[in-house]
Amino acid sequence: MSQLVHMRQRLKAIETIKKITSAMRLISRSLHTRLNKQKAPFKTYQQTISNLFEKLQQLQPHWQPELFFPRSDKYTKKLYIITGAQKGLCGSYNAELLYWFAKEHETLSQKTIDIIAIGKRTADDLARYNIKPLQCLEELKISSVEQLTQELLTFIKTAKPHYTQVILIGTVPESFFVNRLQKITLLPLSKNNTENNPDSYLWQNEPDKVLEMLAHMYLYTTVYNLLFEALLGEQAARFIAMDGATRNANKFLDTMQLQYNKIRQAKITKELTELAANFQS
Repeated sequence: MSQLVHMRQRLKAIETIKKITSAMRLISRSLHTRLNKQKAPFKTYQQTISNLFEKLQQLQPHWQPELFFPRSDKYTKKLYIITGAQKGLCGSYNAELLYWFAKEHETLSQKTIDIIAIGKRTADDLARYNIKPLQCLEELKISSVEQLTQELLTFIKTAKPHYTQVILIGTVPESFFVNRLQKITLLPLSKNNTENNPDSYLWQNEPDKVLEMLAHMYLYTTVYNLLFEALLGEQAARFIAMDGATRNANKFLDTMQLQYNKIRQAKITKELTELAANFQS
């Protein structure tokens, strides 16, 4: 009888876990759908800003402020902004990032490199290699993406002396089922070598001021997009992981329920056999 009691307890525990994974699956799917609706218009906006900035930058080759084109001969400090998962239970979402940590942890430990870790899992993974980030921004949520972007840009702009290189690293979705590690050099800005006709543009304000404004917008949209894509990929990975866990729980429940019924039926048959034997005797 104790065996049946133990099996009933296990069935209840698995049923509870199944309810949790099923709820998390629905939440992840809902958040992914919500984020995906915002992706297309923002991607168009980002691409428009990027293309316009590259075209106008070509018209003003002398425009090279130190913030956007830091001189490596004066200072050699680099900044890595690394984005990972905010929470766990998202399958292999952090796999490529962990592999990159294992390969680059000696480089990341150098004193000439500062690290800002975004997402709780990123800070935990860095701690495995005794790497202490300069900052840990753990609250990566839909509602905090804009605030985090502003904080990061403010930190970069106010850093004295300016970082000679700012690199963004994060796991972004290649498709709903596949994520890949993306590495973007935010600063220094790259120079576009395409030729444009200066006469096709009418400058109503000072060119340097226009370029500076567009440069800030370009930095903002690039950082925002990386954080946004990281959230999108995390929700897709969590949905897949929780969907698999729910399916496995269903299979396990079916198998255990069948086993439970067999054992219970065997015990009932045994008791009936013993009762019948007692009546005959």
